[in-house]
Formats: sequence, C-alpha cells, structure tokens
Amino acid sequence: MTSAARKIVVTGPFGAGKTTFATTVTEGLGGGTLVTTETGVSDETAALKTSTTVALDHTSFTVPAVASSAWTDTRVNLFGTPGQERFAFMWELLAQNMHGYLVLVDASRSVSIAQAAVVVGAFARIAPASPRLVAVSRWADPAGTRGHLAQLLGTSPSALVACDPRDLGQCTAVLRLLLDGVHTLESRRQPHAGAQTDGVHA
Repeated sequence: MTSAARKIVVTGPFGAGKTTFATTVTEGLGGGTLVTTETGVSDETAALKTSTTVALDHTSFTVPAVASSAWTDTRVNLFGTPGQERFAFMWELLAQNMHGYLVLVDASRSVSIAQAAVVVGAFARIAPASPRLVAVSRWADPAGTRGHLAQLLGTSPSALVACDPRDLGQCTAVLRLLLDGVHTLESRRQPHAGAQTDGVHA
C-alpha cells in the first residue's frame, strides 16, 4: 500500500548537489524520468561547475517505509530549485503546496554556507510551518561543528543531517526522516500550525 503523494522541494545554493540528489534518487528508487532545466554557466561560477538549473528539476519516485515508520510507502514528487539568488523568484513558486523541504549545503566551502544561510532564511519566510532538514555534504566534523554550523546557517542543530547527494542510502535516509516530520505535522491538530517546524520534530 502506498500513501498519498507528497511534494518535497530540494533547495540550496549553487553547486550544493541538488541535481545530483535528484539524479541519485530517480535512478536508485525506480523513479521516472528526471526533467532538468540546465543551462551553461558563463560567469565566475564556471570554475565550480559548467551548468546550472535555471527553472527547476523534477522527478517522482516511491520512498519505501521501514518497520519503524508511521507511514506506508510514499510517492514523492520532488522539485529542485535554482541555486543562484537571481532565480529566487522560482523558490516561492516551487514552494507552493509543498509538504516539506531539504536545504543542501557543501560544508567544505564557506561561500556555500553563507549562500545556504540566505536560502534557509528565505524559505523560513516563505513556508514557516513546513518541515525542513538541512542536508550537509563534505562535513568533516559533524560532532564538533554542529552547533557552530547551525548558527551560521540560522537553523537549529537538530535540523542538520549529513548527506552525500551521490549516496542512495544517505539520500533515502534523509527523505525518510523528512517524511517522518511531514507525517507528524499532518497527524497533529491546529494549535501549533503557525510554528516553525525546524527539523523532523514538529
């Protein structure tokens, strides 16, 4: 039995791994075709990567539940946002009717952390009640730097999870964690509906 489909948004700065994440779960979870809107990069960011998403990435797949899940196998419609702030108008459009979101950040690059903080702040304003996780790649010292990184990103330490967007197991685990938060929020009544749901515990 499969639960009703959920809309999940993957966002984050340029080069954080959003399209890689979408590719990994599409190929690994038996999804359909990944639709991307990439174009070549001609500014100074070309040293980091040669293309960037300018509108959205989209894919769909089923996340299998595990024994401890409070939900059944769930179909996910995944939307990836552009990372560059000049395309930020797409963030609000893609956030409409989403059930939760992931912010990806590359902890090895200080510029990525600073840019991710902008994204975190923007989505907190756009969707203050939506469950979110911050998926951190290339994180050399999660135990020692969790509090400091959370402060730099403007989020709570509980929202941070390590995730290599190339690793199917890690990507699936993060999606399950986010779906736990989505289910928890949906299971609750309205008294806390206006509060920020930072991390998986609504």
